[in-house]
Amino acid sequence: TTKAAYTFYFFTVTMDATARDDVAGAQYPSYDEDEAIFADFLKEHTMLTTVKNSDDDLDDIDDDDLLLEPTAEGKQLVRRTTCYPPHLQRIKNREPINNSHQKTYLVEVPLSELVIWDAVRGLELARRAAKNATRYHELFCKVIDSVLSKMQVTGVGGRRGGASSARDSIDVLMEQRQAQQEARQAEVQNNANNLGDDVNGPLGGGGLENDAAVLGAGNGTGGTATEELPALLMRRYELRVLPLRRPGVYPPFDVQFRDNDSSQYGSSGSSAIPAVSLRQIRSRAMGHLVTVSGMIVRASDVKPACTVATYTCDACGCEIYQVVHNKREFLPQRLCPSTECQKATKSGDTLHLQTRGSKFVKFQELKLQELPNQVPMGHVPRSLTVHCRGELTRLCSPGNEVTIDGVFLPQRVAEGGYRAMKAGLVTTTFVEAQNIIVHKKSYDDSISGSLAEEERAKLEEQIREIATGDDPVGALSSAIAPEIFGHEDIKRALLLQLVGGCTRKLPDGMRIRGDINICLMGDPGVAKSQLLKHVASITPRGVYTTGKGSSGVGLTAAITKDVTTGELALEGGALVLADRGICAIDEFDKMDEADRTAIHEVMEQQTVSVAKAGIVATLNARAAVLAAANPLYGRYNRRKSLSENVNLPN
Repeated sequence: TTKAAYTFYFFTVTMDATARDDVAGAQYPSYDEDEAIFADFLKEHTMLTTVKNSDDDLDDIDDDDLLLEPTAEGKQLVRRTTCYPPHLQRIKNREPINNSHQKTYLVEVPLSELVIWDAVRGLELARRAAKNATRYHELFCKVIDSVLSKMQVTGVGGRRGGASSARDSIDVLMEQRQAQQEARQAEVQNNANNLGDDVNGPLGGGGLENDAAVLGAGNGTGGTATEELPALLMRRYELRVLPLRRPGVYPPFDVQFRDNDSSQYGSSGSSAIPAVSLRQIRSRAMGHLVTVSGMIVRASDVKPACTVATYTCDACGCEIYQVVHNKREFLPQRLCPSTECQKATKSGDTLHLQTRGSKFVKFQELKLQELPNQVPMGHVPRSLTVHCRGELTRLCSPGNEVTIDGVFLPQRVAEGGYRAMKAGLVTTTFVEAQNIIVHKKSYDDSISGSLAEEERAKLEEQIREIATGDDPVGALSSAIAPEIFGHEDIKRALLLQLVGGCTRKLPDGMRIRGDINICLMGDPGVAKSQLLKHVASITPRGVYTTGKGSSGVGLTAAITKDVTTGELALEGGALVLADRGICAIDEFDKMDEADRTAIHEVMEQQTVSVAKAGIVATLNARAAVLAAANPLYGRYNRRKSLSENVNLPN
């Protein structure tokens, strides 16, 4: 026993020494050098843009700025232009945003552009940013703020050569705050030599010796209160860090030319990144940029989230700022950290939160669930919480299949109280979204806008060829489940259901549905389930379920408790998730009678009426129902009538 103990002790010391050598020789990143590299990237990076009208454009361009790239004969003429300085100048000038749905300027930093700019420094910076995304997000924002502060407002207007319409109430408030802060700093500087020791301690007689606001330490749920103006308070843009091989879609990358042969993004564009399922994300991805795919099953309401809390001191009149770093909860500051309040003998809380002077951003919480084809046999689908802020809110709704790029981070169950005590050391995880791509859109949203010019022209040519053919309906119906032989009439019916009819709304307010509901009745082994799965996969919003494994609540709507607010909320079922799509229900004859009657309102009125737990609401369920069932006793009996074989209530 003694020999074994000595051997174990020697082994432990050896490993510790080796670990110390590894730590001593490790190359930790230098954030100052990375700031300089990113500043050079913003200044020097260029991109290729298409010259649409070569004659007119070339006449207006000076010879010094004419940087045309050599291209093969027959290809488009492209030129190389600066990437970020013009866009940052527009942000500095606060020029109007062309997109009506966008209220804030967006600055995208695709990590692939760093590699294109410099294959050595840019690649190393991209790798470090992908592994420590939150820290480098703040670093990139710091560099952009520094670049914007050095820029001058250009244009013709009333404010120092800038546009007078860009001046708003926030500018006036900021100028007053800066003037007060400069006057206060000058007064403190003049009286610095005359200040004596504080006999009442650092809390000014308050008696709270461990208050984090006065001692300068973080309180664990937010930033430290300070008198300095935080850069986040006046930041008028949103920064998005995109993973490798993910191209930017907002200015200035909306006019970028990408050649499929030589592009760093690959031939498939935005879909070049292989998205992983939720169960493939492990602990080694903590803090990294990840790309996950799944279905949105719940989306909360968009609510304001505080990012910078502003306090006013009743005793000295100072304004105190507290930066809340992406926290769900924070502890408000109680005591003023200014010098006057620290010297005063008056006790009590003097800080009061000013809502008008604080900064809020839009916040939405999504629940992402695994796709049915990603769940192994015998397992339950996993879900993950996604936090969306700013312009990423309201981009998707329940039922959408999406691919989300974001930062995988841990989150405490609760910051304090009984929930935190009960949870102990257990934490949950979430994804801080950086980019959201909706794959299966509704029929109203055209996909031609997201395609390249060559792909759009090819798609239009195929549509024109089918439309001018001999049998357009037959050509399209034969493409539905081509691995299944025959069933021409059934495939035509499914094609008509996919296209749908015309929804009419009469002048008196009555709405006549245009969707078609189909029930496939046939013997076992005639590929009914295969047809249902194929239709659910090609429709813009399709949900596949079985009759025996579904309940009336699961098909319509359920009352759930919101984790964020603790209030009761409605969570849509399969028919609500398939809004403006098709809900495929297999084994329709195996359903209980009470559950089957729950979809009658959906098939006729296309709504789901709920009156449960004090919630009276009507949800839209504009979905076409595609059901499959077996005849009575399993097989169709030709000696009996149709109603006797179907065995469904009229």
